[in-house]
Amino acid sequence: MSLADVTPEYVNLLSHSKYASRTSNSTEFEAVRNLQLDYLNTNTDYVPAAKFNRLLGLLICHYYALDDTATPDSGSSDIGTGLATTEKVGELTKVSSVPYMNSSADKMFLMRSVYGIEFLYVMSTFRSSIITT
Repeated sequence: MSLADVTPEYVNLLSHSKYASRTSNSTEFEAVRNLQLDYLNTNTDYVPAAKFNRLLGLLICHYYALDDTATPDSGSSDIGTGLATTEKVGELTKVSSVPYMNSSADKMFLMRSVYGIEFLYVMSTFRSSIITT
């Protein structure tokens, strides 16, 4: 686990270079990386070292996806509005979005982008150690 391993190139790999123009600004990238680092526990007893880089990279991509001041390089958005549902009556089909229910505020926030959803999945693949006093 090394903060230096989470580079613009690594984030571009995760996002398929969707935010390459954003990651090319080294000052902005460093600021975003440090901002997102505050949301991860750097203690490897909690976040496995092998997953730390991916989690931080996903948080950076999530930030870029939610930042509405610039459009992604590919032009398509990674923002979701909720779980898609489909209703069909005869020939008519209605696709609607259901707001995320039964989730904490943090999960609802992360579920707003494909990167946040992947972040939640990766976090669910390990358990934190129990702390006893």
